[in-house]
Amino acid sequence: MNDRERNRRFRAEQAKIRRGQTHLQRDTAKEVKRLLTLAAERIKQQLKASPSEWEAWYLPQLQRAVRQAMDEMSMEAGTLLRNGARASWENGVALIDEPIKAGGVNIAAAIHEVDTRQLMAMSAFLTDRVSDISLTVANRINSELGLVMIGSQSVGDAINKVDGLVEGGRTRAISIVRTELGRAYSMATQQRQEQAAEVLPGMKKQWRRSGKLHSRPEHDAADGQIVDVDKPFIVGGVALMFPRDPAAPIGETINCGCESLPWMESWEMSTPGRKPFTEDEMAGNPFRRALQDAMNQ
Repeated sequence: MNDRERNRRFRAEQAKIRRGQTHLQRDTAKEVKRLLTLAAERIKQQLKASPSEWEAWYLPQLQRAVRQAMDEMSMEAGTLLRNGARASWENGVALIDEPIKAGGVNIAAAIHEVDTRQLMAMSAFLTDRVSDISLTVANRINSELGLVMIGSQSVGDAINKVDGLVEGGRTRAISIVRTELGRAYSMATQQRQEQAAEVLPGMKKQWRRSGKLHSRPEHDAADGQIVDVDKPFIVGGVALMFPRDPAAPIGETINCGCESLPWMESWEMSTPGRKPFTEDEMAGNPFRRALQDAMNQ
């Protein structure tokens, strides 16, 4: 295998893993939305089937039914997110191992497994977060049922509010999917990069912007930045060991879609430095055109 073929295989494998992680986060978010929608529909059907004249004894039954619907959603979503975090972690390790292996070097045979204690802690955290969303939504819906009981609104009004109340939980859940699955991916990548650097002298890491329409300007400006694997990126004056670094300010991590990619001076990369903005990207964000002009100069 010559150098050209080695580089081609490396880039192809890296692109495959990055696409896989994007699809994983998208599909997990889609499934969480589906579970919340099903819970909302179940609750609305229960409310529609309630007696036209409410009795005091009936309200606790409905409130228990609401809590049960949200608890069942929480259990399914919690399992989904834990599985997603593990798959993201595995993708983060594969982002280092597989492209290098495709290029002819099997580093996995020379280094030990990554420590998964952070993954275990993250899985417990995800379970708590989705349980909190479930409890919050159930309490808000049950507060509306209390207003029906005292005559402040009709059952129909309460039913009409269910989707809006669940939507608030849905927004939080999708943010959790994007942030925490991405965090598991980046944490595993960081660990594996540090291990790989022990057998591949000269390995560094490179910040790659997300390409999202409404990205953070500072994250776009950091695109292409290269540092030693054991050193932080400096992004808008903030030190981040990797995208979604839990030690960074929360404003720098929520919904971030950036990546940390392995980099070696000897590697032939499709985009070795900063990635130019497309016309569509610049049209959707005036900052990007100004940044592109500065890059060109």
